[in-house]
Amino acid sequence: MIDHVRVRGPARIDLAGGWSDTPPICFDRGGTVTVAGVTLEGVQPIEADVKRRPTCGVLVRSRDLRKHRLLKTDAEIRDHSDPHDWCALVKAALTVTGYRIADGGLEVSLSSRLPKGSGMGTSSILGACTVAALDRIAGRAFNVQRVMELTLQLEQEMHTGGGWEDQMGALVPGVKILRTKEGERQHPTWKTIADPKGFAKLLAARGLLYFTGEKRMARNVLRGVIANYKADGEEGRARVAALRDGAERCYKAITSGDWERFAACVNEYWMLKKAMDPGSTNERVEYIIARISPWTSAVTLAGAGGGGFMFILAKSLAAKRKIIASLNRRPPVRWARFYDFALDGKGIMFHV
Repeated sequence: MIDHVRVRGPARIDLAGGWSDTPPICFDRGGTVTVAGVTLEGVQPIEADVKRRPTCGVLVRSRDLRKHRLLKTDAEIRDHSDPHDWCALVKAALTVTGYRIADGGLEVSLSSRLPKGSGMGTSSILGACTVAALDRIAGRAFNVQRVMELTLQLEQEMHTGGGWEDQMGALVPGVKILRTKEGERQHPTWKTIADPKGFAKLLAARGLLYFTGEKRMARNVLRGVIANYKADGEEGRARVAALRDGAERCYKAITSGDWERFAACVNEYWMLKKAMDPGSTNERVEYIIARISPWTSAVTLAGAGGGGFMFILAKSLAAKRKIIASLNRRPPVRWARFYDFALDGKGIMFHV
């Protein structure tokens, strides 16, 4: 019997095709996303820790919030529909994995080194790490498809929405393209770039990851995206097709080392996000983009947009230094800053 499981995961940067993975869009059209798992400040920043405890109930801890709560009944665990409840994610993970109080006591601790509302897939990846840890401590083997589906279900139970791209960005190592067909049962297939050294060098020389200081709730942006998709008819379907095509072209650009085409794909992706929902951007974001535009080849906000992290591809190493100097000298808000990042080649990691 396993008594203690720690699961760590990378963050992710969606490079093209995001939102095509979100229900009901992916149910209607299928989804295609190119995404990279990344470490921040040299580590995988997301962690779920599950251990058995001798007494009944589930003790939930948030290391970031410095809070704890003891869940004593199955009714408490099933009450997870309020996304503002800091325990909601753990409650939903316990629910979708089939846990019952009678199964024995647990302690579940969560932590993330990312700011809240960062756009780096944190909540979905944290959900996937928690589901994977609960499965392992219950004696179930790790299965990518199962964890992806349960995380998708977890988000629906919490009423936060979201698709499969965030968790798959962490569950599958490296840089990859993810594809699904239409239908309510989504089965992502993927191709991973076998030798991403060229892309890693590009990111090291010209890539930047900047926290804009603008926190946002992805579910608020996603509601607008889905509402617009339903209302826009043929135009909405054309935009989804463009998202999927862009993901294919982005992946080909990375595999061939065509960095001009890659930059064009990232820029097109950002334009599509803004076309699908104006809430993807705001005055602060546009101000930052305008300030650094002389030195950038491409820019997009990670995730749903509206704030969080900005992925920047500078025109050169010298241009990268100018962007850093400009934003460090006069940040848009005092808590905005650059984060060191690198490609992650491991995916989620188990420590038993």
